[in-house]
Amino acid sequence: MEQAANSKDLEEILKISMLINSTFEINELLNRIMDSANKVVKAEASSILLIDETENNLYFHVALGDKGEEVKKFTVKMGEGIAGWVAKNSKPLLVPDVQKDTRWFKDISKKVDYQTKSILCVPLKLKDKTIGVLEVLNKIGGGIFTLEDQSLLETFSNLAAISIQNARLYQDIKFENINLKKELTHGKLPPRFIGESSIIKEKLEMANQVASTDTTVLLLGESGTGKELFAEHIHFMSERRKNPLIKVNCAAIPENLIETELFGHVKGAFTNAVTDKMGKFELANKGTIFLDEIAELSYPVQSKLLRVLQDHTFDRVGGTTSKTVDIRLIAATNKNLYEEVSHNRFREDLFFRLNVFPIYVSPLRERKEDIPLLANYFLQLFNNELKKNIKEISQDAIDLLKEYYWPGNVRELQNVIERSVVLCKSNIIHQKDLYIENERISIKSMDVEPVLSLKEAVNDFKRNYITKVLEKNGWKQTKASDILRIQRTYLSRLINELKISKI
Repeated sequence: MEQAANSKDLEEILKISMLINSTFEINELLNRIMDSANKVVKAEASSILLIDETENNLYFHVALGDKGEEVKKFTVKMGEGIAGWVAKNSKPLLVPDVQKDTRWFKDISKKVDYQTKSILCVPLKLKDKTIGVLEVLNKIGGGIFTLEDQSLLETFSNLAAISIQNARLYQDIKFENINLKKELTHGKLPPRFIGESSIIKEKLEMANQVASTDTTVLLLGESGTGKELFAEHIHFMSERRKNPLIKVNCAAIPENLIETELFGHVKGAFTNAVTDKMGKFELANKGTIFLDEIAELSYPVQSKLLRVLQDHTFDRVGGTTSKTVDIRLIAATNKNLYEEVSHNRFREDLFFRLNVFPIYVSPLRERKEDIPLLANYFLQLFNNELKKNIKEISQDAIDLLKEYYWPGNVRELQNVIERSVVLCKSNIIHQKDLYIENERISIKSMDVEPVLSLKEAVNDFKRNYITKVLEKNGWKQTKASDILRIQRTYLSRLINELKISKI
């Protein structure tokens, strides 16, 4: 009978070992490990508690059994209770009768209405460092845990440690690959800026000065001006450059998902939350998080973000244990946040927290001397990508590019040059090769009566240009927003503000 039992134990251990080598889903793995541990040592309930070094306590990462979900609401101080003692001393502990052991911390059992009789707890180690504990409660059938059970639980602790180590290595490699891709894309670190204008030099000097600090940066400016490039530059010039840069486009994530995307969720927080999930803030720990289009965040999410900036803490959706993170925040928006605050669409206290070091990234029309440099840079880029051999952009074409208004800024210029490289049939790009959508760029299209204010002239251009794009796309706003390279919600707001209609 004993041999059969050992054979079943070995089978469970082999199953877990094979699973470790097939997935990096750490939460699923740890749940499976503790489920197997329960079966092998015949326990009623089990938990994995991990050490939170910032708070100097342990939190329940996995909790199985009838009261598992309730137990996960609690934390244990280092040295407190059986689990706290094992974590602090890094030694296993077998307690046949908890009532006779002064180290037992009975508060959790009382609060969840669970009768704890016996506990077996072993340290969870990565190399020589204790990162948590594994514990099992109450032997099924009323028996007591044995030294053989302790040895088996230590085997499962080793498997859990391997799982955690593999998951961490996987994350490190993933972030290293992300950063390597950035290096290959931009040719060097920090990212390459194309431009010799006094404006761009001034902004770069500001970025270089703030990069060496952990100060929050707010990047302002129109869409397509290169705010994301500035965020990358600041990160790669900072002391955090070896740690992750996590980017989030707040406008691209549905409102009902943005909170869990940023802060994560716990298992059972909602219908599809089958496992715990780390949010972007946890992934960015020790590094930088870039929140683009930050003005699109809802008021509740803004409140959570404010707490992170003030205390460096947050709760996962559905969670009760606060997480602490060490991040540097860079935010960006193409909106006027003063107006958003005055219309109660953006929290004033959050605005002041963000507006510590604002950098306004100037539109392309305000630094026209950079247009020839950018145009030729994009020419070489797309020559290589498209296997073309176009030698230059003619002076008349450069002159036209410098006269154009560029509502889409550098991004629009990049698209125009790419399209021109595709369509050009000679080895020189001329005026006739310059297209926006399917129409040639025309200075005449920008003629306006000099009786309008600048704001009226800009709105007049926006109205005409958006109307034209909508007409060409059957008034389909989703398609039009893709062409305009703005968010669908922002296009709808512009249509209302500019009083655009089919009639």
